[in-house]
Formats: sequence, structure tokens, C-alpha cells
Amino acid sequence: MPDVGVDKRMLLAALIAQVEAKIEELRSGYGAAREAVLSTPHVMKSKREVFGQESAYLANALALNIQEREHELGALRSMRLPETSGRVALGSLVGVADSDGSVEGLYLILPVCGGMELPCGDTGRTARVLTPAAPMARTLLGKSVGDEIALPTTPPRVVAIRLLL
Repeated sequence: MPDVGVDKRMLLAALIAQVEAKIEELRSGYGAAREAVLSTPHVMKSKREVFGQESAYLANALALNIQEREHELGALRSMRLPETSGRVALGSLVGVADSDGSVEGLYLILPVCGGMELPCGDTGRTARVLTPAAPMARTLLGKSVGDEIALPTTPPRVVAIRLLL
């Protein structure tokens, strides 16, 4: 896998922007749910009239989701990406490929936001965020360029680390 011309600082900035946008979206939904709670009469006319309760549950769930996303945002903003140390670590951008180079994947290992995908500039590729708790990240951590690893898939697939930034 040749150098893909990806700057992991730009990927981190794009991830922060995605999380900020998600927080704004959640805040908008929270405002609408809270308004629905406040505008619903407190006395139910029948036992099937549960709109106010459902809105309250939704508002509480959105508030918790906002708190989680704000925690993620704080962790991302305080994240210091390491310079290449030769080994995969937290903050590393890792590229893997089969021995013939046919299947390639880019992974950014961060403490939060696992599963999110980030576009890698104009290359048409995406980098997937992995947290250290993910089986794939546990397999990659501590490895170096050229090391072969068995991916935790069914059936296991052997790939090699081709890029480490």
C-alpha cells in the first residue's frame, strides 16, 4: 500500500466537526421533545394518552446522548496524535492489505467514536475509527509495518500492515 497522502490531523479535525454537527442535531431534537413535554397537558384524558410521557422519555434519552457526545468531543479535542513510533498505538493511522494488495483498509485508533468513518480527502477512501476495546484494534496494537496479522473475522483473514502514520 503506497503512501495515501492522508494527514491524520485532518482526519481528527473532520471527526471533531462530525461530532459537533451531531451534537447540534441532538440539541435540536432535545428542544423539540422538551417543548412537547411542556406543551402537553399534565392530566391525561385517558390511559392511552401517553404522548407526554413518550416525549419525556425521548428528551431524557437525547440529553444523555448529548452528554456522551460532549464527552467524546472533549476527548477528541484533548487528543495529542503521536509521531510515528514504528509501532501501532493510540492515535495511529494504520493501513492493512492482503499479500497481493487486493483488500485494503485504513484504521484510525482513537479512544472514542468507534465505528465512525471519515473520508480521506480526494482519494475516495475512508478511514474507520477503532477504539482500543475493538477486537480489530486489539489485534493491531503493538504491531509494526510488515507484520502479518489474522483479522478477527469468520473465517480469519491474514493481512499485513502496509502503512503506519
